[in-house]
Amino acid sequence: MNIGTKEIIRESPISRVGNLNAEVAMVGVRKDVEGSFPSRRREERVNEQKVCAYSLCESINGERVSIQQGDVYCINKSEHGILVLMGGRPRIQQLLELHVAETRWEYSLSLYEVQWTKPVPVESHGELFLVGCRLVFGASRYWAF
Repeated sequence: MNIGTKEIIRESPISRVGNLNAEVAMVGVRKDVEGSFPSRRREERVNEQKVCAYSLCESINGERVSIQQGDVYCINKSEHGILVLMGGRPRIQQLLELHVAETRWEYSLSLYEVQWTKPVPVESHGELFLVGCRLVFGASRYWAF
C-alpha cells in the first residue's frame, strides 16, 4: 500500500435483498423491465433468478480506494449482459464483479460494466435499483471450499 492511500471496506445496503421475497419484488420489477426497455433487447434473455455476491471498486480522487461488497439479485441474463437488483446505485460505466454459484462448490466470476440504473420502490425494502450491465470479461470458473 502506498503512503496516502487508504482502503475502505464497507458492507452494501443490498443485504436487504438477501431477505427479499422475490415473488413480491418481481411483480413491480417485471412491469418496469418489460415496459421500459424494449428497444434495448438485442439478444434473448434467460430468467436466472438467484442471489449473487458482488464487488465494486472505486478510486476516490486517486488517493484512496473504496471497495463495496455484498449481494445482488440476478433477474435475467443474456450472452452479453445481465440485469440485477441492488440495494445501492452504482455509477454508469462502473465495473461490477459478480460471483455466481454454479454448483455447491463451483463458482463463476464475471466482470460487467454498468450501462444504466433505475430506482424501484419495493414495499418493506425501500428503494432498490435495477441495474443493466454489459459483459466485459467472463465467465471464469473457480472452486470455493
